[in-house]
Amino acid sequence: MRAALMACVWVVASCAPAAQPPEKGAEKVGREIAVTFEAGVRAEAATGRVVVYLMAPGAKAPPGAGPADGPFWGDPQPMYGVDVAGLAPGSAAVVDDGATSFPGALSGLPKGTYVAQAVLDLSREDSSWRREPGNLYSDPVTIELGEGRVTIALTRVVGPRRERKVEGVEVVTVPSALLSAFRGREVEHRAAVVLPMEYDPNRKYAAVYHVPGFGGDETEAYSAAAARAGRRQTGPEQELSRNVFHVYLNPESPNGHTLFADSANNGPCGRALVSELIPALEARYPLVASPMARLVTGHSSGGWSSVWLAVTYPEVFGACWSSSPDPVDFRRFQLGNIYEQGNFYEAAGEDGVVRDVPSLRRGGVGIMTVRQENAMEEVMGPGNTSGAQWDSWQAVFGPRDGSGRPAALFDARTGVIDKGVAEAYRAYDIGARLRAETGTMGLILYQRVRLVVGDQDSFYLNEAVSLLKKDLEGVNFFQFPEGQHGYMTIVPGADHGTVFRSEAVRAFPGQMVEHLRRHKLMGE
Repeated sequence: MRAALMACVWVVASCAPAAQPPEKGAEKVGREIAVTFEAGVRAEAATGRVVVYLMAPGAKAPPGAGPADGPFWGDPQPMYGVDVAGLAPGSAAVVDDGATSFPGALSGLPKGTYVAQAVLDLSREDSSWRREPGNLYSDPVTIELGEGRVTIALTRVVGPRRERKVEGVEVVTVPSALLSAFRGREVEHRAAVVLPMEYDPNRKYAAVYHVPGFGGDETEAYSAAAARAGRRQTGPEQELSRNVFHVYLNPESPNGHTLFADSANNGPCGRALVSELIPALEARYPLVASPMARLVTGHSSGGWSSVWLAVTYPEVFGACWSSSPDPVDFRRFQLGNIYEQGNFYEAAGEDGVVRDVPSLRRGGVGIMTVRQENAMEEVMGPGNTSGAQWDSWQAVFGPRDGSGRPAALFDARTGVIDKGVAEAYRAYDIGARLRAETGTMGLILYQRVRLVVGDQDSFYLNEAVSLLKKDLEGVNFFQFPEGQHGYMTIVPGADHGTVFRSEAVRAFPGQMVEHLRRHKLMGE
């Protein structure tokens, strides 16, 4: 990928037959899917978004997954969405050719047998409808699509959050005055704290703050604690387990992952974290209240968040370990250059042929496009309201539009980029900040930020890291007051997941121990 995206050969795999738009001139049939619920499921009328997910025979879904566990990367399946207002029990929300659809109108879908599942999202508080109490959904059901109406009944309700009891893990909630004022209702921080092994409340500890990737929340602490208990730890991992608090944060919002960045759409998320949650944790637990005792780490969206927090709040966080971060230079927003390109969905290759830009690759081959991903997000929530990955980025990095929603960086249908909105993104462009604030940003990156990504990253995130790395290597300092502990490593052959098996990422625990020992934070 180069400035004009000329050097990349794109081969985008075909989707399953049911996920293809109907052929030009194909016969369309009159059909609709009716979605209903009874008073025994919900007594009140419902207002929200109905989404019907279908799976065609042979769909390549994860084992045990139902249609509403989609979208499925690499094998996108049909889906349809409509808004409902005041839908009464016993009434029907009708999905027909007027619905927002992927990949095409319902009437153009081939006749046949499908597995279907419907969801009525009532609250839009999280990137996952399964974590929003009160949402309605159906079991997966087999339907025959031909002519006429098929009915799907919503028979289940998402229940209230239940706190798990796991030894060594404590869930902390803290009211947020800043976020409550922004959203106009009560909002609280949530974090899960994994206590040190052989915890001694009379000594002081450092803390490692974990920012989950997209779709994750503080409950990742449970699996981390279970993994620690289930295997015999040795070396640096064991030293960390005995000498730090591991704090797992919740980055969720109505627009999905907040990246812990203050933004026009999500509010002062970063400021609320550092001025409300962290002081509350340090008041509750025996934590050392100094930057070098606060380490931040994360992968993917959590990887971007950890870098952002390290460079934005150097007085709070003294060290960062990031893997496969979301785009750190918007001249490579995955593969797109938001400042120079005119269209985000398509670009010309070396042969001059215009092709759709891939957003996901496997084995070096593109298997999904930016156009496809955004079309599916439009079904889940039009106007950048799905809370899914691309809409979450637009909520964090962009301004609000006239309707109060996240302004679109690009037209959801055509991919044409809004240059005014793109300019607003510069405030969150870590590469642009480095070039504008070289003296301060360069020093923080060199001294504190460890960053690892695979050169075959599944989402092309290595492209932006390469640009940031090149710019940083062009910055020279006479001295590094804290020492030069930061680096940017691009691992040959590793993708978004296999990078965890690399020596570079496996070195993180040892580097954390080294950092803590250097600052006399190991209780020795």
